[in-house]
Amino acid sequence: MRTMRYFKWGVARLILEAEPCPRVVPIWIEGLDNVMHESRPVPRFIPRIGKDVKIVFGEEVDAERVFGDLRIRWRDIVREEEEAGGGRLVVGVLTDRLKGADEVTELRIECARRVREEVLRIRREAGWPDEPPENKVAETWKEKGDKREGRMKDGSWEKDT
Repeated sequence: MRTMRYFKWGVARLILEAEPCPRVVPIWIEGLDNVMHESRPVPRFIPRIGKDVKIVFGEEVDAERVFGDLRIRWRDIVREEEEAGGGRLVVGVLTDRLKGADEVTELRIECARRVREEVLRIRREAGWPDEPPENKVAETWKEKGDKREGRMKDGSWEKDT
């Protein structure tokens, strides 16, 4: 079974920090690994032709319902930082607290988890079975050891391209 790894925080930052909240449309793509898989021979930059790719678009997520409480918590933390610093913060520039305080880390983790759940819903609609719950947390992937790229023990591939 192919797995879907945990989601990184970039998407969480976009949802939490942007005004207005960006539109979120979950998308499930399958088969792209057949077109541009890491194991393909040289020249690797040329996609394989004749492969099937399926893209499933979900409905736009009701951002207020799904992320509203997280966005309110984020704004409260930013407001506290602005009051402590004596002025308005520049969008995208983070104080030490906004970079890595436990409360901020938990907020980003929860936001990324909710986005992942929306994508998993589309994945289920595409006919894929549910995954083991441990796949959604970074700690599971940390336990894979020092190997950071290439074919992983679960059969998935990992590499920045």
